[in-house]
Parts: sequence; C-alpha cells; structure tokens
Amino acid sequence: MKKLLVMLCGVMLFVVSGCRSLGQCKITMEKNAVLLDVRTPEEHKNGYLDGAVLLPLAELESKISSKVADKNTPIYIYCRSGRRAGTAVEKLKAMGYTDLHNLGGLKDARKKLNIPIKK
Repeated sequence: MKKLLVMLCGVMLFVVSGCRSLGQCKITMEKNAVLLDVRTPEEHKNGYLDGAVLLPLAELESKISSKVADKNTPIYIYCRSGRRAGTAVEKLKAMGYTDLHNLGGLKDARKKLNIPIKK
C-alpha cells in the first residue's frame, strides 16, 4: 500500500509540474554546478552546450579533481547518447562525488537545461 501511495504521489508531482514526458522537463542548475561534457574532443568541436567543461570519459578519473575539487559540487553530465554520461556518473560515485545528474545526450541536455549549442 505504501508503495502504491508513493507511486501515486510521484505521478501527481509529474502531472502538476507540467511535463508531458520526463525528457521534456526543464532543469535549473545550481549556481555552483559544473556542466560536464564527457565526449571526445572531436565530438565537442561539432557542437557543445554553452558553458560546458570538456573532460572526455577516458580522462575522467585522472583529471576530475582538477576540474571539480569539492565532491559535493553538483555535476550535470552529458555525452552523445547518454551511455557515457551514465558510465561517468558511476565512476564519479565510486570516487565519492555525491551530486550527479545524467542529462543524456547533447540534444536532450540542451532541451532540459534550455542552453544553446555552440560551435
């Protein structure tokens, strides 16, 4: 019964928020948040979200502390499709980072954050 009540509350919150689907919900990043692009430099050159920090997934573990020292800093992560962003979230969790958000792919992240793509 508790599970059903929790699910109903979640659905009501979703409906009240005005989102038609989870992918259409807008997200507001906190002031101190970091927007992280974990794609390759070649992918980044073709377009990236304004204000994003490029840190390819292959370099994430060795360079994240120079980009984000405080492990409680909110980090919003995107890639091309969302898969590498998910992997980045798991790696960062294992390293002790606590406030992680997988935005999915570049286009999904643009829609969620309402940030323009730059080239």
